[in-house]
Amino acid sequence: MSGKKQIYKELINSRLLKNYGSWMYCDECNSTIGYLCYTTYKYFNFDFTCNCGSKGRVVLGEKKKDDLNSIVDKLVTKKNRLCCSADESPLFSIVTKNLINYEFEVVCKNCNRIYKE
Repeated sequence: MSGKKQIYKELINSRLLKNYGSWMYCDECNSTIGYLCYTTYKYFNFDFTCNCGSKGRVVLGEKKKDDLNSIVDKLVTKKNRLCCSADESPLFSIVTKNLINYEFEVVCKNCNRIYKE
């Protein structure tokens, strides 16, 4: 039995520069839609509609969302990064100019706070 954690991963009409983080792209037009800091999240769900009209999703996490329990809080913004309000660790960025709309849910790895929009 390996000590490596199993990571849940679902990509729809999207791709990542690296396996579990870094730059996020629309698979249809190759536009950059955001950046995910791959060391600070426990769970990440990002649904989007790109300017090209493509609808996509990025879901990554150590556990599925139903397995997590925590308080819901508001993110703080530091230098274009959306950060945990408890320790200001950077979680992700959104390139809003390339998106028609989006929704997200992210859980901080350090404190288990849940952030939604």
